Amino acid sequence: IPILQAAQAVAKRPLSLYASPWTSPVWMKTNGAMTGRGTLKGSPGDKYHRAWAKYFIRFLDEYAKHNLTFWAVTAGNEPTAGEIVFYPFQCLGFSPEHQRDFIAQDLGPALANSSHRHVQLIILDDQRVMLPYWAEVVSPHSSCPGPTAISQPWALVTLFSCQVLKDPVAARYISGIGIHWYLDFLAPIDLTLSITHHLFPDYFLLSTEASTGSYFWE
Repeated sequence: IPILQAAQAVAKRPLSLYASPWTSPVWMKTNGAMTGRGTLKGSPGDKYHRAWAKYFIRFLDEYAKHNLTFWAVTAGNEPTAGEIVFYPFQCLGFSPEHQRDFIAQDLGPALANSSHRHVQLIILDDQRVMLPYWAEVVSPHSSCPGPTAISQPWALVTLFSCQVLKDPVAARYISGIGIHWYLDFLAPIDLTLSITHHLFPDYFLLSTEASTGSYFWE
């Protein structure tokens, strides 16, 4: 907080801050640990998911007491990391379907019914190799490529995901898609970001994490 306040004091314009939680408290998690494979207990709409959504609001409330407001929050940092056994860092696993339903039933309404309804909500916040599949699950605004479009470069990549149910309730709470730039050799821009922007032009794409190279160890 003191560092953010110091930065804000010398900034020529208001800071655009975003927050990204890495894990929930362990009592909410299936594995009872901060690290390793584990997700929220129960299912969206239950007491664990409602409680986790309330943590977002409490976080924003507490920072606001120090005159620090946030432009955006993500639904969670690297949700796929929480699906990896023995993952060494704090994590909370979500599939795209799970994240979609958590947003629709818990996090989206919690933000919308709070004093922080202006805060933007960002999905994914993970490797861009997950795109466009992750966005296809969460958003209702894309359409499957028809036979006449099959020659377009994005069509073959998205055909497999067009059968996933899309939820307009979740989508109305979402503003953008967060991406990490690792695994460039597996997920070139043309097959991830360009396709996603083509399908979802109304959602911003924001690089939310990077390091010195495109490999995890760099």
